[in-house]
Amino acid sequence: MAKEQDKGEDEGDQRTSDPMVNRTEVYSNLPRIELRQLRYFLAVAEELNFTRAAEKMGIAQPPLSQQIMNLEHQLKVKLFTRSRRQVSLTPEGDAFIVYARRIINNTQIAAELVGAITRGENGPLSIGAVFSSIYTVIPQLIEVFASRFPKVRLHLQEMIIAQQVTALREDRIDVGILRGPIPEPDLETLSLLEERFVAVVPKTHPLAGEAQLSVEHLIDQPMIRVIPSVNRNYSRQMFSVLEDLGKPINIVHEVSDTHTLLGLVSSGLGLSIVPESLNVIHTDRLRYIPLGETTPTTSIQLAWKPSSPSKTLPRLLEVARELRDRSSGFS
Repeated sequence: MAKEQDKGEDEGDQRTSDPMVNRTEVYSNLPRIELRQLRYFLAVAEELNFTRAAEKMGIAQPPLSQQIMNLEHQLKVKLFTRSRRQVSLTPEGDAFIVYARRIINNTQIAAELVGAITRGENGPLSIGAVFSSIYTVIPQLIEVFASRFPKVRLHLQEMIIAQQVTALREDRIDVGILRGPIPEPDLETLSLLEERFVAVVPKTHPLAGEAQLSVEHLIDQPMIRVIPSVNRNYSRQMFSVLEDLGKPINIVHEVSDTHTLLGLVSSGLGLSIVPESLNVIHTDRLRYIPLGETTPTTSIQLAWKPSSPSKTLPRLLEVARELRDRSSGFS
Protein backbone atom coordinates (compact mmCIF):
# COMPACT_ATOMS: atom_id res chain seq x y z
CA MET A 1 0.00 0.00 0.00
CA ALA A 2 2.87 2.33 0.82
CA LYS A 3 4.40 1.77 -2.59
CA GLU A 4 1.06 2.44 -4.30
CA GLN A 5 0.67 5.58 -2.23
CA ASP A 6 4.19 6.71 -3.16
CA LYS A 7 3.45 6.00 -6.81
CA GLY A 8 0.29 8.03 -6.62
CA GLU A 9 2.13 10.89 -4.99
CA ASP A 10 4.82 10.75 -7.68
CA GLU A 11 2.18 10.84 -10.40
CA GLY A 12 0.51 13.71 -8.64
CA ASP A 13 3.83 15.55 -8.49
CA GLN A 14 4.30 14.99 -12.23
CA ARG A 15 0.87 16.38 -12.96
CA THR A 16 1.39 19.50 -10.89
CA SER A 17 4.86 20.04 -12.36
CA ASP A 18 3.42 20.22 -15.87
CA PRO A 19 3.34 23.98 -16.66
CA MET A 20 0.45 23.59 -19.10
CA VAL A 21 -1.68 21.83 -16.46
CA ASN A 22 -0.84 24.46 -13.86
CA ARG A 23 -1.60 27.26 -16.28
CA THR A 24 -4.96 25.74 -17.18
CA GLU A 25 -5.86 25.44 -13.50
CA VAL A 26 -4.94 29.09 -12.92
CA TYR A 27 -7.03 30.24 -15.87
CA SER A 28 -10.02 28.19 -14.77
CA ASN A 29 -9.93 29.85 -11.34
CA LEU A 30 -9.70 33.42 -12.63
CA PRO A 31 -12.71 35.72 -12.15
CA ARG A 32 -14.81 35.92 -15.31
CA ILE A 33 -14.58 39.67 -15.68
CA GLU A 34 -15.90 41.38 -18.82
CA LEU A 35 -14.39 44.55 -20.26
CA ARG A 36 -17.74 46.31 -20.15
CA GLN A 37 -17.88 45.64 -16.39
CA LEU A 38 -14.53 47.37 -16.00
CA ARG A 39 -15.72 50.34 -18.07
CA TYR A 40 -18.92 50.60 -15.99
CA PHE A 41 -16.89 50.36 -12.77
CA LEU A 42 -14.55 53.16 -13.86
CA ALA A 43 -17.50 55.36 -14.85
CA VAL A 44 -19.09 54.95 -11.42
CA ALA A 45 -15.72 55.43 -9.71
CA GLU A 46 -15.23 58.70 -11.57
CA GLU A 47 -18.76 60.02 -11.10
CA LEU A 48 -19.54 58.44 -7.71
CA ASN A 49 -23.11 58.46 -8.92
CA PHE A 50 -24.84 55.54 -10.64
CA THR A 51 -27.30 57.73 -12.54
CA ARG A 52 -24.63 60.01 -14.02
CA ALA A 53 -22.40 57.03 -14.76
CA ALA A 54 -25.23 55.30 -16.66
CA GLU A 55 -25.86 58.46 -18.69
CA LYS A 56 -22.14 58.73 -19.44
CA MET A 57 -22.05 55.13 -20.71
CA GLY A 58 -25.29 55.51 -22.67
CA ILE A 59 -27.28 52.83 -20.84
CA ALA A 60 -30.06 52.69 -18.26
CA GLN A 61 -29.12 52.66 -14.59
CA PRO A 62 -30.52 49.19 -13.66
CA PRO A 63 -28.33 47.27 -16.17
CA LEU A 64 -25.27 49.24 -15.07
CA SER A 65 -26.00 48.53 -11.39
CA GLN A 66 -26.49 44.86 -12.19
CA GLN A 67 -23.13 44.65 -13.98
CA ILE A 68 -21.37 46.27 -11.00
CA MET A 69 -23.00 43.72 -8.71
CA ASN A 70 -21.89 40.90 -11.03
CA LEU A 71 -18.33 42.27 -10.95
CA GLU A 72 -18.35 42.40 -7.16
CA HIS A 73 -19.64 38.84 -7.08
CA GLN A 74 -16.81 37.69 -9.34
CA LEU A 75 -14.20 39.46 -7.22
CA LYS A 76 -15.90 38.46 -3.96
CA VAL A 77 -15.54 42.00 -2.61
CA LYS A 78 -17.56 45.18 -2.31
CA LEU A 79 -16.24 47.93 -4.56
CA PHE A 80 -18.65 50.69 -3.51
CA THR A 81 -20.42 51.74 -0.37
CA ARG A 82 -23.92 52.79 -1.34
CA SER A 83 -26.37 54.96 0.57
CA ARG A 84 -29.33 57.10 -0.42
CA ARG A 85 -27.20 60.22 -0.31
CA GLN A 86 -23.87 59.15 -1.71
CA VAL A 87 -21.73 56.49 -3.33
CA SER A 88 -18.13 56.04 -2.22
CA LEU A 89 -15.33 53.67 -3.03
CA THR A 90 -14.34 50.99 -0.58
CA PRO A 91 -10.60 50.48 0.02
CA GLU A 92 -10.85 47.47 -2.32
CA GLY A 93 -12.58 49.57 -4.97
CA ASP A 94 -10.00 52.32 -4.66
CA ALA A 95 -7.18 49.79 -5.14
CA PHE A 96 -8.95 48.15 -8.08
CA ILE A 97 -9.10 51.40 -10.10
CA VAL A 98 -5.40 51.21 -11.08
CA TYR A 99 -5.73 47.67 -12.41
CA ALA A 100 -9.01 48.30 -14.18
CA ARG A 101 -7.51 51.27 -16.04
CA ARG A 102 -4.41 49.25 -16.88
CA ILE A 103 -6.49 46.42 -18.35
CA ILE A 104 -8.58 48.82 -20.43
CA ASN A 105 -5.47 50.66 -21.64
CA ASN A 106 -3.65 47.42 -22.50
CA THR A 107 -6.70 46.19 -24.37
CA GLN A 108 -6.77 49.40 -26.37
CA ILE A 109 -3.04 49.17 -27.07
CA ALA A 110 -3.41 45.55 -28.19
CA ALA A 111 -6.31 46.46 -30.47
CA GLU A 112 -4.32 49.31 -32.01
CA LEU A 113 -1.28 47.05 -32.45
CA VAL A 114 -3.09 44.26 -34.27
CA GLY A 115 -4.92 46.86 -36.34
CA ALA A 116 -1.60 48.45 -37.31
CA ILE A 117 -0.18 45.04 -38.23
CA THR A 118 -3.22 44.31 -40.39
CA ARG A 119 -2.80 47.68 -42.12
CA GLY A 120 0.91 46.99 -42.63
CA GLU A 121 1.95 49.86 -40.35
CA ASN A 122 3.60 47.62 -37.77
CA GLY A 123 5.29 44.24 -37.64
CA PRO A 124 8.44 42.75 -39.18
CA LEU A 125 9.71 42.98 -42.75
CA SER A 126 12.64 40.81 -43.86
CA ILE A 127 14.60 42.02 -46.88
CA GLY A 128 17.36 40.33 -48.86
CA ALA A 129 19.59 42.59 -50.94
CA VAL A 130 22.45 42.24 -53.39
CA PHE A 131 25.62 44.12 -52.47
CA SER A 132 25.33 46.80 -55.17
CA SER A 133 21.81 47.83 -54.11
CA ILE A 134 23.21 49.09 -50.80
CA TYR A 135 24.65 52.03 -52.74
CA THR A 136 21.71 52.66 -55.07
CA VAL A 137 18.08 52.03 -54.19
CA ILE A 138 18.32 51.02 -50.53
CA PRO A 139 19.27 54.40 -48.99
CA GLN A 140 16.31 56.20 -50.57
CA LEU A 141 13.85 53.33 -50.25
CA ILE A 142 14.54 52.57 -46.60
CA GLU A 143 14.74 56.23 -45.57
CA VAL A 144 11.30 57.07 -46.99
CA PHE A 145 9.72 53.81 -45.85
CA ALA A 146 11.05 54.09 -42.30
CA SER A 147 9.87 57.71 -42.01
CA ARG A 148 6.32 56.70 -42.97
CA PHE A 149 6.18 53.45 -41.05
CA PRO A 150 8.55 53.88 -38.07
CA LYS A 151 7.03 50.96 -36.16
CA VAL A 152 7.91 48.40 -38.83
CA ARG A 153 10.92 46.34 -37.73
CA LEU A 154 13.23 45.97 -40.73
CA HIS A 155 15.64 43.06 -41.05
CA LEU A 156 18.03 43.66 -43.94
CA GLN A 157 20.63 41.10 -44.98
CA GLU A 158 23.05 40.92 -47.89
CA MET A 159 22.33 37.92 -50.13
CA ILE A 160 23.32 36.95 -53.65
CA ILE A 161 20.58 36.44 -56.23
CA ALA A 162 20.39 32.64 -55.88
CA GLN A 163 20.12 32.90 -52.10
CA GLN A 164 17.31 35.43 -52.38
CA VAL A 165 15.28 33.28 -54.76
CA THR A 166 15.56 30.30 -52.42
CA ALA A 167 14.77 32.41 -49.35
CA LEU A 168 11.68 33.87 -51.06
CA ARG A 169 10.36 30.42 -51.94
CA GLU A 170 10.93 29.21 -48.39
CA ASP A 171 9.35 32.37 -46.88
CA ARG A 172 12.57 33.25 -45.04
CA ILE A 173 12.49 36.77 -46.51
CA ASP A 174 9.50 38.85 -47.57
CA VAL A 175 11.13 40.68 -50.45
CA GLY A 176 14.39 40.60 -52.37
CA ILE A 177 16.36 43.42 -53.96
CA LEU A 178 18.31 41.86 -56.79
CA ARG A 179 19.62 42.14 -60.34
CA GLY A 180 16.99 41.29 -62.92
CA PRO A 181 15.37 40.10 -64.90
CA ILE A 182 15.11 36.71 -63.22
CA PRO A 183 13.44 33.74 -64.98
CA GLU A 184 11.26 32.76 -62.05
CA PRO A 185 7.54 32.56 -62.98
CA ASP A 186 6.48 32.03 -59.36
CA LEU A 187 7.88 35.41 -58.33
CA GLU A 188 6.68 38.92 -59.16
CA THR A 189 9.12 41.73 -59.80
CA LEU A 190 9.21 45.51 -59.91
CA SER A 191 12.04 47.27 -61.76
CA LEU A 192 13.43 50.26 -59.89
CA LEU A 193 16.64 51.29 -61.65
CA GLU A 194 18.35 50.74 -65.01
CA GLU A 195 22.07 51.38 -65.34
CA ARG A 196 25.01 50.83 -67.68
CA PHE A 197 28.14 48.79 -67.18
CA VAL A 198 31.62 50.25 -66.78
CA ALA A 199 35.09 48.73 -66.63
CA VAL A 200 36.82 48.43 -63.27
CA VAL A 201 40.61 48.10 -63.20
CA PRO A 202 43.35 48.20 -60.54
CA LYS A 203 44.84 51.66 -60.18
CA THR A 204 48.26 50.17 -60.84
CA HIS A 205 47.18 48.78 -64.24
CA PRO A 206 48.46 50.47 -67.42
CA LEU A 207 44.85 51.15 -68.51
CA ALA A 208 43.96 52.95 -65.27
CA GLY A 209 44.93 56.34 -66.72
CA GLU A 210 42.50 56.12 -69.67
CA ALA A 211 39.43 58.39 -69.68
CA GLN A 212 37.46 55.82 -71.67
CA LEU A 213 38.05 52.22 -72.67
CA SER A 214 37.09 50.23 -75.72
CA VAL A 215 36.24 46.54 -75.54
CA GLU A 216 39.29 45.99 -77.71
CA HIS A 217 41.36 47.13 -74.72
CA LEU A 218 39.79 44.46 -72.53
CA ILE A 219 39.48 41.38 -74.71
CA ASP A 220 43.02 40.12 -74.04
CA GLN A 221 43.11 41.15 -70.39
CA PRO A 222 42.69 38.70 -67.47
CA MET A 223 39.04 39.07 -66.45
CA ILE A 224 37.07 38.32 -63.28
CA ARG A 225 33.34 37.66 -63.43
CA VAL A 226 30.39 36.66 -61.25
CA ILE A 227 29.50 32.99 -61.55
CA PRO A 228 26.33 32.50 -63.60
CA SER A 229 23.73 31.37 -61.06
CA VAL A 230 19.96 31.86 -61.00
CA ASN A 231 20.31 35.03 -63.05
CA ARG A 232 22.43 33.89 -65.98
CA ASN A 233 21.22 37.00 -67.80
CA TYR A 234 23.12 39.28 -65.43
CA SER A 235 26.36 37.36 -65.83
CA ARG A 236 25.95 37.32 -69.62
CA GLN A 237 25.13 41.05 -69.75
CA MET A 238 28.34 41.90 -67.88
CA PHE A 239 30.50 40.44 -70.65
CA SER A 240 28.22 40.56 -73.68
CA VAL A 241 30.17 43.43 -75.25
CA LEU A 242 33.26 41.24 -75.14
CA GLU A 243 31.46 38.09 -76.28
CA ASP A 244 30.06 39.97 -79.28
CA LEU A 245 33.61 40.28 -80.64
CA GLY A 246 33.59 36.53 -81.20
CA LYS A 247 36.93 36.08 -79.43
CA PRO A 248 37.62 33.94 -76.36
CA ILE A 249 37.54 35.87 -73.10
CA ASN A 250 40.40 35.30 -70.68
CA ILE A 251 38.45 34.47 -67.49
CA VAL A 252 40.95 33.96 -64.69
CA HIS A 253 38.61 33.99 -61.68
CA GLU A 254 34.89 33.46 -61.03
CA VAL A 255 33.27 34.67 -57.80
CA SER A 256 29.86 34.38 -56.19
CA ASP A 257 29.31 38.08 -55.46
CA THR A 258 30.34 41.54 -56.58
CA HIS A 259 31.94 42.38 -53.25
CA THR A 260 34.50 39.61 -53.71
CA LEU A 261 34.97 40.60 -57.36
CA LEU A 262 36.02 44.12 -56.39
CA GLY A 263 38.39 42.72 -53.80
CA LEU A 264 40.17 40.58 -56.40
CA VAL A 265 40.36 43.46 -58.86
CA SER A 266 41.83 45.75 -56.20
CA SER A 267 44.41 43.04 -55.52
CA GLY A 268 45.55 43.25 -59.13
CA LEU A 269 44.33 39.76 -60.08
CA GLY A 270 42.33 40.95 -63.08
CA LEU A 271 39.87 43.45 -64.58
CA SER A 272 36.10 43.30 -64.76
CA ILE A 273 32.90 44.94 -65.95
CA VAL A 274 30.43 46.06 -63.28
CA PRO A 275 27.26 48.17 -62.92
CA GLU A 276 28.00 51.89 -63.02
CA SER A 277 26.56 52.56 -59.56
CA LEU A 278 29.43 50.70 -57.94
CA ASN A 279 31.71 53.66 -58.67
CA VAL A 280 30.52 55.14 -55.38
CA ILE A 281 32.84 52.61 -53.70
CA HIS A 282 36.04 54.63 -53.69
CA THR A 283 39.29 52.96 -52.72
CA ASP A 284 42.92 53.72 -53.36
CA ARG A 285 43.18 50.58 -55.47
CA LEU A 286 40.29 50.83 -57.97
CA ARG A 287 39.47 52.92 -61.01
CA TYR A 288 36.08 52.88 -62.79
CA ILE A 289 36.26 53.77 -66.49
CA PRO A 290 33.35 54.28 -68.93
CA LEU A 291 33.14 52.06 -72.00
CA GLY A 292 33.10 53.60 -75.43
CA GLU A 293 30.64 51.03 -76.78
CA THR A 294 26.96 50.90 -75.99
CA THR A 295 26.39 48.13 -73.48
CA PRO A 296 23.25 46.36 -72.32
CA THR A 297 21.76 47.81 -69.15
CA THR A 298 21.22 46.00 -65.89
CA SER A 299 18.22 46.54 -63.62
CA ILE A 300 17.72 46.46 -59.89
CA GLN A 301 14.37 44.92 -59.04
CA LEU A 302 12.22 44.03 -56.10
CA ALA A 303 11.10 40.39 -56.13
CA TRP A 304 8.44 38.75 -53.97
CA LYS A 305 5.97 35.88 -53.83
CA PRO A 306 2.44 36.89 -54.83
CA SER A 307 1.16 34.68 -52.00
CA SER A 308 3.31 36.39 -49.36
CA PRO A 309 1.38 36.73 -46.07
CA SER A 310 3.31 39.88 -45.11
CA LYS A 311 1.08 42.85 -44.36
CA THR A 312 3.98 45.29 -44.53
CA LEU A 313 5.17 44.21 -47.99
CA PRO A 314 2.43 46.12 -49.88
CA ARG A 315 3.51 49.28 -48.03
CA LEU A 316 7.10 48.84 -49.18
CA LEU A 317 5.96 48.24 -52.77
CA GLU A 318 3.82 51.38 -52.57
CA VAL A 319 6.82 53.48 -51.52
CA ALA A 320 9.07 51.84 -54.14
CA ARG A 321 6.63 52.60 -56.98
CA GLU A 322 6.30 56.19 -55.82
CA LEU A 323 10.07 56.72 -55.75
CA ARG A 324 10.53 55.02 -59.12
CA ASP A 325 7.87 57.18 -60.75
CA ARG A 326 9.32 60.48 -59.52
CA SER A 327 10.97 62.59 -62.17
CA SER A 328 14.38 62.02 -60.60
CA GLY A 329 13.71 58.37 -59.83
CA PHE A 330 16.31 56.34 -57.97
CA SER A 331 19.83 57.66 -58.36
